[in-house]
Amino acid sequence: MAEQPLSSCYLEISREDLAFNAKAIAEYVGVPVIGVVKCDGYGVSGPEAARAWVSAGVSMLAVSDPAEAFALREAGYTQQDILLLAPVGDPDLLSALLEAGIILTVSGPACARFYAAHAGDKPVRVHVAVDTGMGRFGSRWTDTEGLLEVYRTENLSFEGIFSHFAASFEAGNTQTMLQLGRFQEVLSALEAQGVQVGLRHMANSCAALRFPETRLDAVRVGSALIGRLPVKAPVELRRVGVFKARVVDRRVLPKGDTTGYSSIAKMKKDTDVAVVAIGRHNGFGLVKRPERLRPLDLLRAVKQALDLYRHPPVVRYGDKLLPVVGRIGTQYTLVNAAGTDLSPGSVVTAEVDMLFPNPHRYYI
Repeated sequence: MAEQPLSSCYLEISREDLAFNAKAIAEYVGVPVIGVVKCDGYGVSGPEAARAWVSAGVSMLAVSDPAEAFALREAGYTQQDILLLAPVGDPDLLSALLEAGIILTVSGPACARFYAAHAGDKPVRVHVAVDTGMGRFGSRWTDTEGLLEVYRTENLSFEGIFSHFAASFEAGNTQTMLQLGRFQEVLSALEAQGVQVGLRHMANSCAALRFPETRLDAVRVGSALIGRLPVKAPVELRRVGVFKARVVDRRVLPKGDTTGYSSIAKMKKDTDVAVVAIGRHNGFGLVKRPERLRPLDLLRAVKQALDLYRHPPVVRYGDKLLPVVGRIGTQYTLVNAAGTDLSPGSVVTAEVDMLFPNPHRYYI
């Protein structure tokens, strides 16, 4: 008898689809892929995302948090290079990363000196970050002297240099090409000074698939692995991850009864509902919104609010779309069950945010 998920709500993930996407991407881009498995593998788990990349021949993985790097080593990924895409400032954490053989990111001269001071008996393997317009970390593209100071630091082994695109998912390519030009200027300036920069990489998922000129020596691909991109991919990718939830109860709410916190919904007639084990805890019904609004972002937010009002969240049961009744709960939500044979134990599917933390996964 096949193993069954032990939770009433879970993300069903196809390992076959993950492997398919990894192979399709690696073949399409034509340069080495750095498999980015940050954010817990974009929702499928870091080790499972790594499994797919390794099956496609990828030899370097990348993460954004030290804990993700340690988790990969503990999961058995001991032969692969792992690049931490953010600088580290804590001595104890740095020592643990060095012991685990993690490649570190250098954000500037002070960061380089800090690493060198803790190098021990062998040089620290590093990639140098360049800020070309993302603004998070890395030496600014105009700061050639600062970059040269980094490369003059002893006890460091310089294996690569990278930057990051801020708008490779948008309709045009103006910002992307501007950043690429800045990065290439940095590379030319360093090479003119005799600096051997190592592996050059800048393209993220959208850039790697859309703009061949951004691929350089390697690309960093993450979200494309799960087949969920904000733009149409030029290569077939399978959408990975189906959220499934069980019905735990079915009841009729009489006319006049209310439901949910704040009693927001009052029944206008007797209403046949099912209680489904799904809610905001699982990312169901969550609306992404920008923290700082441009005029265009404001228009998008208004449109999103109108769409949500006209088309509230639903779950799917067979070929039926069942609307939510009242508010979405934290873990349990009511849906209209009229005309269905839903009963406790029935399974519905739903769209959720893959990046929203959810520990319940089931692999097929």
